[in-house]
Amino acid sequence: MTDKSFSDTSRRLGAATLDLLSDHAELFAIELQEQKHHSSQQLIWFGITAACAFMLFLLLNALLIVLLWEYYAHGLLIAMSIFYACIGALCIWRIKSLQQHAQAPFSASLQELKKTKEQLLP
Repeated sequence: MTDKSFSDTSRRLGAATLDLLSDHAELFAIELQEQKHHSSQQLIWFGITAACAFMLFLLLNALLIVLLWEYYAHGLLIAMSIFYACIGALCIWRIKSLQQHAQAPFSASLQELKKTKEQLLP
């Protein structure tokens, strides 16, 4: 009778362990998909923004040079340099802000693992 209860207990413990591992693997897979989706969206928007900014940069520079070169040659170059430096600094600030507010990848999996560790260890 003791052998049977021991085998039943060990079987239930094994099933619970497999369920626990399955849940952790499923959560990890879901978070991996979310991270992949988030990263691909960021790359797409970054590419579109970079292409538009580059075209705008070229067209504005050409327009300003054609229209104002006769009157403000040196001042125009200085003003354009200051303007693009400010815009570049704004972009760098925005990227750093997004990185600081982003959720750490796989944080839910790590929390679940910590919870499981606390439950299993006395």
